[in-house]
Amino acid sequence: MINLKNKRIKAGSLLAKGLMVAVVLLVVVRCVYLEGVEQPASVRAGETVNTTLRAYIQAAEDRTNVRFVIGVLVPRSWRAAENTEMRYTSNFGDGDLVPIPANVRAPNSGNTLAWSAALMNKFGIGPNLVDDMEWIVFWTREQYTIRNGNRPEITAHISIKSGPQNMKFKFGYFIASSEDGLNDFLGGAGALYKTQFTDCFDVTDGDGDLLDFCNPPQTVIDPYRSTDNDILTITFDRDILPGPLGEDIFLCANAVLTDGREINRCGTSEGYKLNAVSGAKGRYEISLWPRQFFGLAPGDVIERLTYHFTDADGQIRVGYANTEEPFVYTFHCE
Repeated sequence: MINLKNKRIKAGSLLAKGLMVAVVLLVVVRCVYLEGVEQPASVRAGETVNTTLRAYIQAAEDRTNVRFVIGVLVPRSWRAAENTEMRYTSNFGDGDLVPIPANVRAPNSGNTLAWSAALMNKFGIGPNLVDDMEWIVFWTREQYTIRNGNRPEITAHISIKSGPQNMKFKFGYFIASSEDGLNDFLGGAGALYKTQFTDCFDVTDGDGDLLDFCNPPQTVIDPYRSTDNDILTITFDRDILPGPLGEDIFLCANAVLTDGREINRCGTSEGYKLNAVSGAKGRYEISLWPRQFFGLAPGDVIERLTYHFTDADGQIRVGYANTEEPFVYTFHCE
């Protein structure tokens, strides 16, 4: 007796496998490839960073009204959306890349997020350690028709004016098409977009404190941008660079006012003691309201803080890299 049920199951299984192979082949040969990014290792503050990005697509079907999309992850303080120019040359045409309008939603992002927000939601700040960055996203001004079997290649020339401050951070780059967006059906090498993050990039000869987005900081102040009227949380990680302090850690801080006066506050009472952060070995924190902590009068404004951490006797003072040099935090709210 012939088992028709088993034959139907096998036929259905073969059909499903065949359809899956067809879909996979279609997607695989329409992949986006980011061949490389060339950029300098550093720039002087306020000067322009010139980058060359090369990418291509393998097409397996005709597509109309397609644009190439390029995103760059940069420090928010650069205001890069206003200070960036992109041009491209390709085997299908040359021209400009322009900012994607804020009302355009990124495909395959749930269709609820604009491109910049979609990239931040998907990739965050990459390997950077300070959450003060943004994705700027551009696309080709012109739309193109891509034919089955085409291999569109693009070389983008990106010029971004750097900000005024000394810093270290890692650029992020993103390449995709306006049709597929964040489609990662296959994931990994088969994704219909690509990202790349660079090594640490230096901005030198600028203003203010060095902002290091690359290396784990001994101390962090949250929020990153604030005024002296905000509640601040100061965190100290004792284990990043092991030093002489034990578990009893206290704050010693100096407020530098805009009129040049300084107010010092050091102590070993509860008001100065850092508390261990639950679940984070070696990390301690203290929250304070600067205007109250330093006893400011109306009209007093703090420009920056310099601070150390001390032991219970106040004899050991730990600053930057476990030296006597104080940590510095400059108030700025933008």
